[in-house]
Amino acid sequence: MGGRARPSTPPSTLTGREREIARLVARGLTNRGIADELVISPATVARHVTNILTKLGYSSRAQIAAWVVDTLSAED
Repeated sequence: MGGRARPSTPPSTLTGREREIARLVARGLTNRGIADELVISPATVARHVTNILTKLGYSSRAQIAAWVVDTLSAED
C-alpha cells in the first residue's frame, strides 16, 4: 500500500513539550522561530527535534509534520 510508514511509537511516548514542538515543526517554523515562540534557546529546540526524530524513527522534519497531521491532529 502507498503512503507514509506509520511509526511504531505511540504519541504518548513523546513528552508534552516534544508534542508541542512537533506541532510547531508541522507549521513550518524553523528552530529559531520555535525558540522565539516558546522563549527557549535554539539549541534546546534542536535537542527536542533530535529526540522526536529518534523516538519516531524518522530522519526529516517533513516526516514529523506528516506524523503530526496523521496522529496529533486527532488529539485536538
